[in-house]
Amino acid sequence: MVPPWKKHPEIPLGSIGWRMGYGEDYWISFDDWFERKSEAHKQTYAAQHPEPTGWEGFWLRKGVAV
Repeated sequence: MVPPWKKHPEIPLGSIGWRMGYGEDYWISFDDWFERKSEAHKQTYAAQHPEPTGWEGFWLRKGVAV
């Protein structure tokens, strides 16, 4: 899976678009997928997908320090 900002770049972090409709569906799927990964995989994945402007703190909220 790709991070939410790559799947739906038209929806900014904090938008209601992540809490309803297709954005919410993807957010839930991403969360479920990401939570099943090992800590090492989460670190690697986060390093490969840096947070863009406006998404600062996303990985930290997921428990990953990058």
